[in-house]
Amino acid sequence: MAKYGIVSADKLNLREAPNTSARVLTQLARGTVLDILKDTGFDWLQVRVDGGTAQGFVSKFYVVLSDSKPVVANTGSVTDSKPPAPAPTPASLGRCEVKAQSLNVRTGPGTSFEILLTVNQGAVFNVISIQGDWIKVRVGTGEGYVAAQYVDLTTTKPSTGFLIEQEDLLTLDLVPTRLIPTQAANASAAAVARAWNSYGGLIGKLADLLKIPTSTVVAVVAAESGGSGFGPEGRLIIRFENHLFYQYWGQQHPDTFNRFFAFDTSSPANAWKGHLWRRDDKSPWLSFHGNQDLEWQALTTARALDDTAALFSVSMGASQVVGFNYRRIGYDTVQRMFYQFARSAPAQIIALFDYVKGMNPNSPAIQALQRRDYLTFANIYNGPGNAPTYADIIQRYSDLYDQLIRTATPRSN
Repeated sequence: MAKYGIVSADKLNLREAPNTSARVLTQLARGTVLDILKDTGFDWLQVRVDGGTAQGFVSKFYVVLSDSKPVVANTGSVTDSKPPAPAPTPASLGRCEVKAQSLNVRTGPGTSFEILLTVNQGAVFNVISIQGDWIKVRVGTGEGYVAAQYVDLTTTKPSTGFLIEQEDLLTLDLVPTRLIPTQAANASAAAVARAWNSYGGLIGKLADLLKIPTSTVVAVVAAESGGSGFGPEGRLIIRFENHLFYQYWGQQHPDTFNRFFAFDTSSPANAWKGHLWRRDDKSPWLSFHGNQDLEWQALTTARALDDTAALFSVSMGASQVVGFNYRRIGYDTVQRMFYQFARSAPAQIIALFDYVKGMNPNSPAIQALQRRDYLTFANIYNGPGNAPTYADIIQRYSDLYDQLIRTATPRSN
């Protein structure tokens, strides 16, 4: 169990007992350092405010955990953070198919509610409930609403929903039945072998579901992650982007942002360069990219300032999807995305293909992969600036897989 915690919400209730009906003793401000007295094993921590006498219970979800005591309220390590498990997914009452050319999916049953996403004709949802003129539907790990007049409730077609909705994909045996020998001498071959040997069971299933060649799925996974979503110590691989955190939080709080973070502001095109971080005003500036310990410490600093904005600014795991894309890959909150990625390699791989597939049954990116048109795929997924380079990498990895799989041998049980 971690020894310390940092409050990541603007205000967090310190309660007399571990439940939401218990009396509120006080409200803790963002950045408050807590001594962890006990993990209750559910959704609550028993804590004492560091340097004070107040103690009680707080929700785990709004606390970033740390093994070492922070110098200030925004340093430390979140590697032991254990947010509560997501709530169970509601059961489906059938399916509905979109009949309009396009249809907005909203957060509530009315046109005044925020648009979650827009889907094309032919998209099929799992139905949770019917509420008058609106249908509550499953959307990834959450739910949304579509206007009843634009859907067909009698459809017999299978759901075209996010892959993350298929819970069996999260529990597949990841290791394939045949393993490629270790390729120590060749970096590209090693990435391909590592991707297949680590995730081949899931890769094969995704190839079947999406009607994409297995070699292509392996190549995309290897190109995006080098075949790995976790570091040697089992911690999620991340990259914290200072310029994104500035966009989502820092430009409203420039003085505080500039105390801890810096990046190249000479032009928007250079914003991804010159990323620096420091623990406090008296510490030296550090270039932290490429060092996972420092990446995590920079993230913790940001999470203590604004948890959602910080997680919006992180690329995560094998897919390296950035947090602000959480809805695009089927998550209802970025916190749930982070939680799933931190505990599940399958969730990371699934996210890569949910990103390019979405809810629409005929995604141009998926169609490009089906026909091995890697340049079109790279233009969509990576952007036109780096598309030729990424297309060449994917082609090379695909060819390598076709060669290496011939050398594969049955795994020993």
